[in-house]
Amino acid sequence: MGRAGGIRRAYATAHEARAAVRELHAGLAQPDLGLVAFFCSAAFDLDVLASEIAACFPDTTVIGCTTSGEITPAGYLDGSITGFSIARAACCAESKLIEDISHLHIPRGASAVDSVIAALAERGEAVDPRDTFALLLIDGMGTTEEVVLTALHRRLDPIPLFGGSAGDDMRLERTHVYHNGRFHSDAALLTLVKTRLPFRLFKHQHFSGTDVRMVVTGADPARRIVTEINAEPAAEEYARIVGLRNGDLSSMAFAEYPVMVRVGGEYYVRSIQKVNEDGSLTFFCAIDEGVVLTLARHEDMIAALDRFFRDTRREMGEPQLVIGFDCVLRAVEAQSRQVKHLAGRIMADNKVIGFNTYGEQFASMHVNHTFTGVFIGCEPEE
Repeated sequence: MGRAGGIRRAYATAHEARAAVRELHAGLAQPDLGLVAFFCSAAFDLDVLASEIAACFPDTTVIGCTTSGEITPAGYLDGSITGFSIARAACCAESKLIEDISHLHIPRGASAVDSVIAALAERGEAVDPRDTFALLLIDGMGTTEEVVLTALHRRLDPIPLFGGSAGDDMRLERTHVYHNGRFHSDAALLTLVKTRLPFRLFKHQHFSGTDVRMVVTGADPARRIVTEINAEPAAEEYARIVGLRNGDLSSMAFAEYPVMVRVGGEYYVRSIQKVNEDGSLTFFCAIDEGVVLTLARHEDMIAALDRFFRDTRREMGEPQLVIGFDCVLRAVEAQSRQVKHLAGRIMADNKVIGFNTYGEQFASMHVNHTFTGVFIGCEPEE
C-alpha cells in the first residue's frame, strides 16, 4: 500500500468480489475524497463488484474499468483489483459517461466535453491546460477509439488527454467501464482532473523504425481488418516479411514483430490483434488502404523503461502517483522475454497504478504497444 500527500494506492488479491473491494477500500479510504479510480480483472462477478464499490465509496467520483492485467503497488498482477484515491484538497474531478459509442457522432462527443467542463464550473473550477488533464477509459472491443478521440479532441484541445482501452483478460469478447454504480459496454468514460499538483502526460515506447516497409493494399478500416499487404494475402505476406510461417502467427509473434506508421515525423505502433480464417489480419487500430507500415526495431525493454523513469524523475522529482496504461502486448513481450518481473519492479518503484490495455490514447491518437499516462509529482514547498 502507498500513502502520501492526499494520494493513496492499494490493491487486493481476494477472488471474491466483495472481499476484494473491501480490502481495496481499506487501502484507499481517506477523508473528503476528490477522486477514486480502480482497475479490475474481468474474472470478478462485475455486478457484485459494482454494487460493493458504490456502497464503499458513496458521494465520490469513482471511475474504473476491466483489464487484461493490473499494475499494482506490488508490480504486475493478474486476477486482482488495484486503484488510487486523491483527496479533494489535491484535486477536483468530474466525469461523463458516453454511451452507444458505436454510433457516436462528433456533436455528441463535443457535448460530453461541454458537460464535464460545465460540471467543474458549477463547483467554481475553470479548466486550464496548466492544471487540468483529461483521462479517457473506453470499451476495448468496440473499434471506436479513433472516432471518440476525434470528437473529444476537437473540443478539449489544448487540455492534454491520455487514456486506455479496457480489457477482458485476453478473451477478446467483452470489456467494460464503470460509472455511477454500474459497468457499461459500448461506452467511454471521460474524466477531467484539475489539480494543484505538478503533472506531466507521457507516451513511452521501446521501438524505432527500420528500412523494412510494407503497403496496405486491401483493408476494411471500420472493422480494423487488413486483407492485403503488398497485393498479397495479409497474414501470408506479413509472416514472410518477419520470417515466420503463417501457422506461427500468434499474440506472442505480434508482440515480437509490431509494425509502425509515421505521422508528423514521429512513429506510432500499430499492433496486430489476430489472424482471421480468411487470411486477413485484425489490428488493434484502424488501418486504411495505402498506408505504409514500417517493421519496428526493438530496444531493450527494461533499459528503455528504466531510462524513461530516471529521466522523468530528474525533471519532475519523486512521483506521488503515476497513472499508467500499458498495452497488453508489452506484457506479452515482457513475459516471453522473461523480464516481466523486472518491468513490474520498475513500475512499483515509480508508484504506477494502472492496467494492461487493448489500446492506448494520447492526445488525438489511438496507439498500441505503448505505455501512456500521467506522472504526478509532489507539491512544491512554499
